[in-house]
Amino acid sequence: MPSRRSLSLPGVLIGALAGASTLGAQTLELTASPAAATIYRLKELDRSLERIGVGAAKLKLEKNESNTVVVRLEGFKEVRRSFPKGPDYKDKRITLFLNRRVVEVSALPFDATIYINGTATGQRQADVEVEEGSSATVELRKPGFATVRRVYQWDKGSTQYPVSTDKLELVDRRVAVTAALPGAEVFTGDTKLGDGVADVVVPNGGCTTIRVQKAGWTPTERQYCNKEGFPPPPMGDQVPLSGRVVAVNAPQGARVFVNNRQAGTGAVSVKIPEGGCVTVRVEQSGFMPWQEPYCVQDNAPAPPLEANVQLAADESYGASVASDQANVNITVEVSSKLAEEQAWKLVSSIVLSAFDVLENSDSQTGYLRTAWQVRTWKETGRVVRTRVIVKRQGDSPLRYAIKIDSEQNRDPLKSARDDENFEAWDRLLNSYKDLISEMQARLK
Repeated sequence: MPSRRSLSLPGVLIGALAGASTLGAQTLELTASPAAATIYRLKELDRSLERIGVGAAKLKLEKNESNTVVVRLEGFKEVRRSFPKGPDYKDKRITLFLNRRVVEVSALPFDATIYINGTATGQRQADVEVEEGSSATVELRKPGFATVRRVYQWDKGSTQYPVSTDKLELVDRRVAVTAALPGAEVFTGDTKLGDGVADVVVPNGGCTTIRVQKAGWTPTERQYCNKEGFPPPPMGDQVPLSGRVVAVNAPQGARVFVNNRQAGTGAVSVKIPEGGCVTVRVEQSGFMPWQEPYCVQDNAPAPPLEANVQLAADESYGASVASDQANVNITVEVSSKLAEEQAWKLVSSIVLSAFDVLENSDSQTGYLRTAWQVRTWKETGRVVRTRVIVKRQGDSPLRYAIKIDSEQNRDPLKSARDDENFEAWDRLLNSYKDLISEMQARLK
């Protein structure tokens, strides 16, 4: 009869073999993140991929193989990992993370260059990798075009992934504007684009107007259009400034004339063309006129940025009155009680009481004209000249037209004998203000 010891030996061997078989079969439980990813096993023989699950799979480890798995999902960089048989994998549950998003970028035009994080990577197409918890910056550049920029961001732990595909196209144009004059500024509307240089964007289908300006110079404008029917914008444009500007600051209400044409009152910006000259004149009632020439010519002094005008008081105003009888014909009717001869003698007498010289006097035709009587204020150079003209206007009843010509000089530096330097003055010197009133009273 066999002993208990000998009978138990096969059972021990069977148990040992069963234990050995359990230890030899290693199986890992794999999980993919994101869960939509597919898990493949790489076959050693032909290097083909065998699908073993979506989101999760069990991987039986084979001896003498790399036990490599590949995890794939569109829009992500695949993950490969090998699990050689032999090591003791304490945690049989392993998660494989797809933590690099891939953005397929296509670019137009084809000769534009793609930059990823500042590094040129090629043209037409590029794969942009965005690691979880980071970002990538992509720029599409080409001379003469406005750069297109994209930032692809993937926050840590977020399921808001960057797009998987993106198309970048250059459609807006770019003009590199350079001011030819140092210190000039570049504007579009009221927005300053730069000092001396600026990148000007011209939108597709539109136009952009820029202005280059500098204090004391005439601004220059340029318009660039990026639409059908217009020439394409230049890649670069050097904008000159020609002509000058003087800010004339005259007293409030004073009239500012440029080349004898009124340009405004008070503060006026006066433009001087390149190679030309202008004469600025400021006038205000009760003050002497102010005048100054400005030129933009070789060997001529450069015009100032501004001219602060102070007008000297006109002394002739204190010696005169405003009058609606200046430089107009006033009809005086002679009383029927006076004979024509008496009336003429009376007219002549009144005129000679105020004027020293008669240039022309004819009682037969009833015409009288005095010489110009001139008064000068040396301190300011003001000259006022006055004369009287009498004409018989009718016989029944007898009437005379009396006119007091009152004129003042424009330019104090010119001769008092220069007729072209005088203009009508709407005032009468005090010496002559009552002359017509006296005639009206005495001939009545």
